[in-house]
Amino acid sequence: MSASAADPRILVPTAEQVDERLAAILARGNRKLGEPTGSERLLLMITRSCELRCTYCFVDKTETGQEMSPEVAERGVDLLMASRRPKLEIQFFGGEPSRRWDMVTRTIRYAVDHPQRAGRPLDLILTTNGTGLDEDRVAFLEAHGATLLFSLDGNEQVHARFRPAVLTTDEEAFRRIRRTFGLLMASRIHWFMNVTVPPNGADDVGERYAWARRHGVPRFQMNYSVGHYWNPQQEQRYLSALQAMLLHHAANPEGMLLYNWLSECEPVMLSDELIVDVDGTVMHDGAIFLERSLPQLKDTYDRGSVFDLDDFDVLRWDLARLDRVMRATYAEGTREHRAIAQNIRMGAAVDLVIDHVRQLVGWERAGLRADGTFGAVPPAPEGGADASVA
Repeated sequence: MSASAADPRILVPTAEQVDERLAAILARGNRKLGEPTGSERLLLMITRSCELRCTYCFVDKTETGQEMSPEVAERGVDLLMASRRPKLEIQFFGGEPSRRWDMVTRTIRYAVDHPQRAGRPLDLILTTNGTGLDEDRVAFLEAHGATLLFSLDGNEQVHARFRPAVLTTDEEAFRRIRRTFGLLMASRIHWFMNVTVPPNGADDVGERYAWARRHGVPRFQMNYSVGHYWNPQQEQRYLSALQAMLLHHAANPEGMLLYNWLSECEPVMLSDELIVDVDGTVMHDGAIFLERSLPQLKDTYDRGSVFDLDDFDVLRWDLARLDRVMRATYAEGTREHRAIAQNIRMGAAVDLVIDHVRQLVGWERAGLRADGTFGAVPPAPEGGADASVA
């Protein structure tokens, strides 16, 4: 690695070091889910309808009624409950899942009381843009111990630029987002702010993080978008800004848990999560999240119909197989293959620089225990935080 001229603590990975890290990641497999952790998770694509059209989202969103039926949702839960793992997770996705709130609540109740759950811990996660939540819905999620992944990129100008509204105005969409933010800040629900930065937003990393700090966000995660090609300058600006964010948080951990300290999902491009589409097809989630950018993945990632599968634990591919399948889906030299290769290597570089900063500052400065797990949210500075969104 070579040091950044602006800050010698910020390092630039060499191509050889990225190759070495990628090989190590593929050899170890994913450490977050599956047999190594004793946990399994299934994503449910509740609907393809959404109030927003985020520029970094490659889900094929539509308002033509492509939504999951109760039969598909329940069969998806049945499949997950067939897992032999001691801990289970269900994540609701879309589109915007709150647009089918009836399906969310029905499926949660079905899963919580499922006879094959057999007393196992069950984590419930709702991915949301925040436009469809209100006090009653937040209270329901809180009562069921759900976690809220709140896709929130910052102020109104950022949202108008990267997350334009289609079912309402940008102003009304952000008014609803602002309302949800206030409700979450006043509640006891477990939630975190999830930011996604596209290549043309690489210079905005610091401001997105600073916005979250100014507004007292308790838990935060910074992400780079996949499906886009990042040129070398954009990639390095993101890597440098990510390290600067980590260094700042290490010196100022009070009031926020920063999930980026744990980079077990890298490379994100090779996500091994399983998702049930609205029609009941089970796939690795990249087939859905990248379907407008890499549509052929819907064939190569297809694991079958939820109505025909009965053993969940054999479905998850390891990262090495995902790497082979994804790269083989498109011919070398194509735009798609080039983007795949760059995104995979960028994930390895992200993993590398995060580990570098962890070693530089020590685990305790990151608000983590020695074993790498999170402790409680560090106390906020005296005077509290601004819970309004501006």
